[in-house]
Amino acid sequence: MYEIIVVGAGITGASFAFKISKYAKTLLIEAQDEETFKNNIRTNIFAEHNRPFIKEVDWANKEIFPVIHVSSNYMSENENGIINSKEFGIPLGNVCYTENLQDYFINKVKDQGGDVKFNEKIVRVHKHNEYLEVFNNKGESFSTKLLVLATGSRAKQLQSLLGFETPDSYSGICTHLYGDEDKIQDNFENQYTFHINPKISKNGPFFINVGKERVFVGLLGEKNESSYDLTSKLDRILKNYKRIQPFVQGLKRDSKIFVGVISKHPIKSFSKDRVLVLGEAAGLVTSFFYEGLLCGLASAEIAVKTLKPLLEQNSNFNQTVLKNYDQEVNRILLKKYFKNGEQCEYLFYNSSNVKMLWDIYCKSLNENKTCRKYIYDAYIQQDLANHDLKKDKY
Repeated sequence: MYEIIVVGAGITGASFAFKISKYAKTLLIEAQDEETFKNNIRTNIFAEHNRPFIKEVDWANKEIFPVIHVSSNYMSENENGIINSKEFGIPLGNVCYTENLQDYFINKVKDQGGDVKFNEKIVRVHKHNEYLEVFNNKGESFSTKLLVLATGSRAKQLQSLLGFETPDSYSGICTHLYGDEDKIQDNFENQYTFHINPKISKNGPFFINVGKERVFVGLLGEKNESSYDLTSKLDRILKNYKRIQPFVQGLKRDSKIFVGVISKHPIKSFSKDRVLVLGEAAGLVTSFFYEGLLCGLASAEIAVKTLKPLLEQNSNFNQTVLKNYDQEVNRILLKKYFKNGEQCEYLFYNSSNVKMLWDIYCKSLNENKTCRKYIYDAYIQQDLANHDLKKDKY
């Protein structure tokens, strides 16, 4: 009998399993085989506001955080809206090799006595009076007092079977570009580029995250857009789109292209009897900006703080006691911090004048120090629950 089974070993599930395995007998299950999982490399922007949720990780670890995030470019077709932390103080955060951060968490789970199983898909859950019985695709079953879903957008059927809503989903594509570090330094002055163009997507940005000797690029597409269409679009952008040619010149594209589903817009309830839903599986990805790492780490931390006293009380984990998790997610993330993304989504993704509006916005960043300062503050703030909405409205 496990006290907690976690389904999904991405950043959300792995960070949660690492933290909760200090207090409970834990099993972490991942549907992908271990080799495939570890080869799914990601280069992500890791803003300073993530720091409170990973206090145990050394930000000086260059295998996980190889590059300091100093500058961001909010780019339109005509303007480069630059936010440079040197104007205001501490860096915006780090660039993260996310596969190495996941590996760090997973190894810590094992060190703390937790079990980790790859290449196992959960296909059925049977509810007993005092526990849940979880069945995998190999016909094996495991018993647990509490089941935690951290499956991103990959296990909607299981989520639905357990009575939860599933979030809105959009197709997305990403890949890496590789080159000598000197060449990458010549091409890029900023570690992060966020570009909006409705001809690329009406639902999200084209992004560039700059690591060390590798650059991560991708875009959000339409709902149910095919892998073929997304791949063709990305190829055309990398080969022909003049706005980004100075960045990609001299770099070689990885043969691996990842096409998948990205979720956003939170579901109504994140808990039921003996079950919690974390991160992207719960739609906890900010609109407009698509910050999934922050929301995954934050929801994992909130879940641990909710569960620790319940474990000490030998709780039955019914929905009444788990409701505090929903309330804290709402207080820390949704009530204020998510409002900024919602407002921006409405303004930029639902307008026929998006090009003009985005161009004005990017231009204003160059001309208005207060505007730059407010965005800088959003990168470095440590208290999301008290996010200042007045700054967003400015």
